[in-house]
Order: sequence, then structure tokens, then C-alpha cells
Amino acid sequence: MTDRGRALAERPQARDGFWRGMTRWLRRELSGGDLQSQITLAIAVAAMVPMIVAVCVVVVYQGIEYRDASQRQVQTAVRLGAGALDEYLERHVQAVEFAGRELEGRSMSRADMQQLLLDVHGVYTSFLTMTLADRDGVVIATSQRVDNVPAAWPELHGAAIWDRDYFRHAMSEPGVQLSGVFQGRGFGDDLLVAVSRAVQVDGQAGYVVQGAIPVAVLMNRVQSRVRTSDICLAVVDATGQVVGSTEPERWPSLSEAPAHWFGAASQPGVVAEPAIAGWQIVGALSEAPGVLGADQATQLIALSTLLMGLIVAYVVGRWIAGRVNGPVNGLIREIRTFDLETLSETELQQRDLDWPQEIRALRAQFMTLLAKMIRARDSQNDLLAQSEELRFALHDEVMSRQAIIQEKTVALERANQTLERLARIDGLTGLCNRRVFDEELTRSWRAAIRDQQPLSVVLIDVDHFKAYNDHYGHLTGDDCLRAVARVLDDAARRPGDLAARFGGEEFALLLPRTDLAGAVRIGQALVSQVRELNIEHVKSSTGCISVSAGVAQVQYSDSATPDKLLQAADSQLYVAKETGRNRCVG
Repeated sequence: MTDRGRALAERPQARDGFWRGMTRWLRRELSGGDLQSQITLAIAVAAMVPMIVAVCVVVVYQGIEYRDASQRQVQTAVRLGAGALDEYLERHVQAVEFAGRELEGRSMSRADMQQLLLDVHGVYTSFLTMTLADRDGVVIATSQRVDNVPAAWPELHGAAIWDRDYFRHAMSEPGVQLSGVFQGRGFGDDLLVAVSRAVQVDGQAGYVVQGAIPVAVLMNRVQSRVRTSDICLAVVDATGQVVGSTEPERWPSLSEAPAHWFGAASQPGVVAEPAIAGWQIVGALSEAPGVLGADQATQLIALSTLLMGLIVAYVVGRWIAGRVNGPVNGLIREIRTFDLETLSETELQQRDLDWPQEIRALRAQFMTLLAKMIRARDSQNDLLAQSEELRFALHDEVMSRQAIIQEKTVALERANQTLERLARIDGLTGLCNRRVFDEELTRSWRAAIRDQQPLSVVLIDVDHFKAYNDHYGHLTGDDCLRAVARVLDDAARRPGDLAARFGGEEFALLLPRTDLAGAVRIGQALVSQVRELNIEHVKSSTGCISVSAGVAQVQYSDSATPDKLLQAADSQLYVAKETGRNRCVG
């Protein structure tokens, strides 16, 4: 950003900071200040309004004049740049036209072609290089020198340019052609513009002579006509691409120009001028002037006038407000001497004061109101004494009732805890009941499906338990179930494992994060541990209490459900019973 642009950006910020500060001060004074300050500011603001309007009109007028002058400056720079571009490109078009006529006018060897290009390039030194290519787009001669030796080899001689737009256009269009901007790939990678023409060599058509102009050289020639750094110029070719600009960060080359740059309806602050072969020169201020972009002197005079007017208006308003507000301040000082806690009606005496009639009437009304407040205060004190006695009595009653409610609440919580425990625990075995098992199965199944973790269930049934009850009695049967339950409870030792009484002589073991093989091992261990209890059972083939177990693991499919998992375990339990009992099948 230029110094002028930086100054234009900083001036509005300074103005905005000043006016924001003034606005905050006025708002604070008008909302929270005393009456005298508010009267003063009201008078000052009323006096300043006409002055502000007049100053704004002057500043706006100066700003418009400044903007128009800047626009005329841009237009002049664009016309000069367009003239320089036309002159520069026309000279190089003539150079290529001359080289083409010379090549077509006589029979030449390749060395003669080379020398002709060198001679033309020696006169028109702005060319980066001049080349002659055959109909296949292969370079056969060049004006470029390396260490004062014609560079017909190896970098450029034999190079293929058939894919270049300037070659194709020259082959298909008559006359000299001016290309758009492209990236060099022979001697360096500069941005170039080509001037090309189709020629006949020795009576054979299809040859193309061209000269490559560096964009940097072209822009230097255009910029040389601009006498100020406040104006940015860009060269735009016929295809709408930016060939180059004096401020590449704003208008980079090889980019598409906005459509509103062209035609009669240009963007405000942007000027376009036609040039050679459909090209254009686009110009704009580096920092666009605003409507209020008046010069610094005008703004300083306006600000000084506003400040002086504000000071004078404030002083006059302050004097007028003091004359009006003096009696009010006297009444305030008198009121501040009163102590409402100890004040009596006898102290509210009337005095003769040199005050305006309105202020004396206001004082009389205030004293009457104050007397009523004193009487109300005395009555209130009596009521407060009575209410204090009632409060103490009510407090004692409330505390007594709260103690009773606390006792009943504690008893109720204990009863609820007992009911909750009884609702979740099997009364005979102390294991979880069927309801708790179903809840935990559903929760564990969802977690297993979500996390793709294994989940297994073991269903256990006491073998020949009905015959055991019939032979030994129900009380002994209950002892047997409790012994089996302890074995299951010991097996559910990991967090998340759950042992439950499934119903009658059936039990269930929920095993999260356990695959089928692991669950089978646990089931086999349970079968062995129950058998090792050595509980006599004469009606059993083993002579003691034994159990059968069926194991199943959750299947990860769209049709998988907790019920299907239980059905699979129950099916395995059925197989264990049918194959001889006293075993685990999974």
C-alpha cells in the first residue's frame, strides 16, 4: 500500500475514533449526570446542530470534487498507457511483418534465415527471441544467442511449438497475430506475449515467424507513461486475461478480468480504454477515494470549527443551567441533613428562603410527605415488634413438624430401598431375578452390536431336580439350589458378568466380551464345580447333583435379537440334556 493510500485508510479510522468517544461521553452525561449537566448538554447540542449540518455540506462537496479530480487523473493515465501500448506493439508487429516479407521475397538457406532473425532482433531488442518454425511446428531458426553464438542448438533448435496458440492462430488466420499471455519454456519461464505471422519459404506455405515479448518489458513501457504511484494500470488481452499490471497483488496475470471492467458501464473508480487488437488498458486508483475524501486542510478546518463551537456552547449552557439548578441543589443539601431513623415531626420546620415559588412549594409538599413517612415508621416499628413474637412462635412449630417429617422420610427411603432390592433379587438364591437378567441382556446386546464385541450366554439346568425334590423334600431342594447359585455367583467375577436365577431349577450366566470358546470353558468349569459339591442324589446316574449347560454367542446380523441369543443357548441346553446330561454344549 502506498503512503497516500495508508493515509487515506488512517484518516477515517481517526475520525471514527473521535466521534465514538464523543458519543460515549454524551450518552454518559445525558443518562447518568446531574440535572445541571443535562441542561448544559441539551443547550450545547441544540446550538451545534446547525453548525454540524453546515460543516457536513462543505465536507461532502469537497469530497465530491476530490473524487472527480481523481477520476480525471485515472482517465488521463489510462489514455497515456493505451497510447504507449499501441505504439509499442505496433512497432513490433511491423518488425514481424518485415521479417515475414524478407523471408517470402527471396530464397534463403537456414543460415540466412538465422542471420535475418538476428538482424531484426538486433534492431528490436525488446523481443526475448525471434523464431521461425516449419509447418510441423518445429523451430528451424532462432535469433537467440548463447555466448555470442547463434543458439540453433541445443535448447531451442528443434523445439516443438505446434501446441502453442500463437502457432495455430498464425496458421489459420491471415496477417500478423497478437497472442494472449503464456508461460515461456525455452529460455526461462517468463510470462510472454507472441507476435506471429504465417509465411512462405521458397514457395512453400506453412511456416510461422514469431517474436516473443516479455510481459515485464511491456508493462515497464506502459508504466513509464504514469507519473504517480497512486494509479494502478492493467493490460487485458482480447480473451479477457490480465496480461500484466503495475500492482500484481491486486490484478495478477493469467487471471480472468471481471466483466464490468469493459464497456460503457464501468465500475465506479475503474476506467477502461481500448487498445490494439481488441486489447484494453484498465486503470483505477490504488486506494479508491470515498465520497468524503476531502483534503486534509478542509477536514482540519471543519474539525476545529466544530470544537470551538462546542466549547462556546458548553460554557454558555453551563452558566444558564447553574442559574436554573441552584435552588434545586439547595433543597438537596437540606434533605441530606435529615436522619430518617431518628427524625421527628417537630424538626420539619418551615423556613423563609430566597427560592423561586415552585421550589418553595416543592419543599412544602416534600415535608408533608416526610411527616407522613415518620408516622408510618412509628406504626411499622410497633407491627415489627408484634411480628417478631409471632415469628419465634411459628419457628418453634415449624421445627417440630420438620423433625417429624424427617423421621417419616428416612423410614420411607429405607422401605423403598428394601422394596427395590426385593424386586431385583431372587429371594431363595440371592442372585438377580429374571427381570434384571432381561434388562442387562438387552443393554449388553446393544453394546456388543455397536462395538462389535463378543457376547455369550450360558443357560444351566439342574439335572433330575424334580426327582430330587420328590425324594429329599422341598426344603432340601432349596438348599441344593442355593449351593448351585453360589457356584454361579463365584463364576461371575468380572465387571459386567451377571448370574441370575432364570426360573425354577434353571440359571443363566451373562458374559460380555467373552467369545464362544471362552464361554464353553466357563460352562464346563461350572459343570465340574457343581459335581464336586458331592450333593447326594440317588435318583441320578452320577449319584450326586449335576447340571447341564448350553452356550451361545451373539451373531452380528440384521436379524439378531436378544431373544434369538437366548433361543440359541436354550437349543444347546436341550442338546446337552439329550446327550446324557452332566455336560456343557456350545
